[in-house]
Amino acid sequence: MEVIYKNAFIQLINFLEKMEKDKGIKYYIVGGILTSIYSETRFTQDIDFVVDIDSVNINLDTYILSLQDNEFFPIQDWNTTTILARKTHIIQYLDKQERIKLDNYIIDKYNKSKYKRIGPIALKRRIRVEFDDIKCWATSKEDFILSKLVFGGWQDYSDALGCWMRFSDLLDLLYMNGISKNLGIQKEYELLKSGIDDPDDYFKQINGY
Repeated sequence: MEVIYKNAFIQLINFLEKMEKDKGIKYYIVGGILTSIYSETRFTQDIDFVVDIDSVNINLDTYILSLQDNEFFPIQDWNTTTILARKTHIIQYLDKQERIKLDNYIIDKYNKSKYKRIGPIALKRRIRVEFDDIKCWATSKEDFILSKLVFGGWQDYSDALGCWMRFSDLLDLLYMNGISKNLGIQKEYELLKSGIDDPDDYFKQINGY
């Protein structure tokens, strides 16, 4: 982990761990940063994570004030950031170095979209992981795979396949099968499952060859 990125990661995790300890706000890391321990290492310039503020009755404005107090910087300004976050349930801002973008997803328990439903599902099974001696909460391997299938880009499928092939003996397939049905991604799940035996054929199928 390069120094600039690691500094941003330390700032973020220190903030999130304190918020969980003091306010009860649960969080977990998602996205590209996990590929280094779940799939195949690739460079990412962002840090993606999920927080659950509604369950502890903390509103968006109060949470964003905490971001300001902890030396995070808005990409535009905090007022614009807040307006956009109310519409999207995503807060985008920078670390105190103003170098690394942080994508802060807010769990929306009332949104029935598969893109939002994966949030509270994964929160229940978050696990403790370690990056360069920094311990934090992250999505489980199973939910990492399922979330990649939900978003469904080429890189997402590649990450999901890499994780499955790397940890095939450890994955809870019964859980993944059930949640894939729940989220309406059973077709994508079965396709990925078939790709374990023939990855080349799998990528031909997802690219329409």
